Formats: sequence, structure tokens, C-alpha cells
Amino acid sequence: MNLKIRILQIDDVTSSYVEWYSNDSVVRFSDNQYGNFTFEGQCEYINACLLDSNTDLYGIFDEDFHIGNIVISGLDSTHKRANISYVVGEISYWGRGVGMFAVSSMVRLAQKKYRLNKLIAGLAEGNIGSKKILERNGFVLEGRRKKHLIYNGEYHTQLDYGLILGE
Repeated sequence: MNLKIRILQIDDVTSSYVEWYSNDSVVRFSDNQYGNFTFEGQCEYINACLLDSNTDLYGIFDEDFHIGNIVISGLDSTHKRANISYVVGEISYWGRGVGMFAVSSMVRLAQKKYRLNKLIAGLAEGNIGSKKILERNGFVLEGRRKKHLIYNGEYHTQLDYGLILGE
């Protein structure tokens, strides 16, 4: 694999990208399960991100093949912190270190490009893969919100993670 992340462009939208969000496995622990995703809608979303100084949406690529996204939001924060969330939409890449690569790349960008003090991320307690990715990147559990999320008709505890940059 030759992984890289870069700001996602409208030209990166493909039908396979849109189809990620209709895959129950991909959206199992995500608010995206409640969306109605279309090609045009994803183009509009990317354009909105490109125009929003508060958010940067990165695509995760293997060479030129778009396999996932990672977004950093809250960049205008007075407190110099931002939230990250990510998805590896191409399930053939699951378990191959893609999420680890994307988060570690974003940690570096948060320090060097955005000059942030802290990154935060939340996840459903049952999302073991995402939990491992965050912990292996130095994030620590800062809090638990019981029955905070509803996915597939069931309540889930949200785990809130944080990473102080430069420590």
C-alpha cells in the first residue's frame, strides 16, 4: 500500500464512495446511518467543507484509490482544539492499518499545520477498532456518556478521547 491523505476535492466523488454509506458495516457506529447519500449530495458536502474555514475534509488514498475520509472540525476554536472523525469506507482495507495511518497523519497536521493544543474524538463503546486506533495514537479516555448514542435502534455509551499535542 502507498497511503496518503489530502484535502478531498469534488472530482474525488465516485459512485463507490457514495455507496460506502449504504453499507451497514461501514455506518454501524456512525450518524451516517441516518443520512440519505447521493452523488450530488456528496459533491455539495465537499464544496461546503472547502468553503468552511472551520473544517477540513481529507480523503484517505491508496495511490489514487479513495478508500476513506478523515475530517478535522472546530478549527476556529479559541481554545486551540479540534475534533476528528474518520471512516474507512472500502472494507477490503479494514484491519490493514489505514485508520492508524490516517489518525497519525492528522495528529502531525494538527501540530504542524493547524498549531493546535488538543485533538478530541468520540466513539460508540462497541467500536473496538476505532478505540484501538485512538489509543495507539496516544489518545486517552477522558469521559463516558452513558446511553448517549442511538445506533440501529439501540443505545450506546459514548467514549470521549483526547490527545494533548506536544506532550
